[in-house]
Amino acid sequence: MPKVFRLAYSDFATERMDESYAYFTQVMGMRPVEQGPDGTQYLSLGLDHHNIALRPDNVSGNTVNGFQVSRDITLEQLARHFTEQGVKSDTKSDARPGVSGLLEVKDVFGHDFEFITEMAMPAPGFAQHGIAPNRLGHIALMNPEAKKLEKFFTEILGFYWTDQFDDMVTFLTCNYDHHVVNLVAAPIRKLHHIAFELRGCAHQYEASDRLTKASVPIAWGPSRHTAGHNYASYHYNPDRTLVELYADLDVYVPELNAFEPRPWHEVLPMRPRVWPLAELSAWSTRFEFDFRTA
Repeated sequence: MPKVFRLAYSDFATERMDESYAYFTQVMGMRPVEQGPDGTQYLSLGLDHHNIALRPDNVSGNTVNGFQVSRDITLEQLARHFTEQGVKSDTKSDARPGVSGLLEVKDVFGHDFEFITEMAMPAPGFAQHGIAPNRLGHIALMNPEAKKLEKFFTEILGFYWTDQFDDMVTFLTCNYDHHVVNLVAAPIRKLHHIAFELRGCAHQYEASDRLTKASVPIAWGPSRHTAGHNYASYHYNPDRTLVELYADLDVYVPELNAFEPRPWHEVLPMRPRVWPLAELSAWSTRFEFDFRTA
């Protein structure tokens, strides 16, 4: 089974290219690295060639998410693994800047993914302005076939199940983070939110001040979640993509099937479990979690 170890990048189509570019570079503090011939802007958080790609379009939305796989497996071996599991994939060379080869898997219950083993690291450095997060941390995907999508991640990609809110929200990880993918059972297929890791609670306060100065309203938080226990806040970018800024996310130890102990944990040891839906934070009734207005 392949060893996926991180979410490497997320691509977005945008009908507000100037506003979105300004948001990611000036507010979020990402560094522009390269512009593609079609106008796509490749933006880095500090080390990788890119972590976000923005492509001008007449419709806005998340188009693909890329995961990095351990170099212990080649793309050819990964392609054979997918074939054995009944998943169609296509190997592409030089399909995006900074990546010599990738494996494309399209329409996995409505979502497109790419898998890479290497990405160039020009290391433009962390910005001295804007929020400047540590890294791209996780994505949350809404899908009416969330359980089938969960099996794709756990049975084919080897992700661990770490927590769940009844049958509504499932948390999965491929590393020590509490979650790298969050699946939301919903009647629509779309990205629910994208999340960036901050340096700590002090950085969260600083980020809130920067958002306020940039006239970006905070939709919820900062406050501590239940499952994952991350200290989080949420806001919308110019394309109405929900963006989470978080710190203090639980650390999962797969060898113990438990989380590293923290003083604020409800029980010790804290293990993956099914939470009652009532434990979902108050923000569950807001933004896209209210499916009637999604």
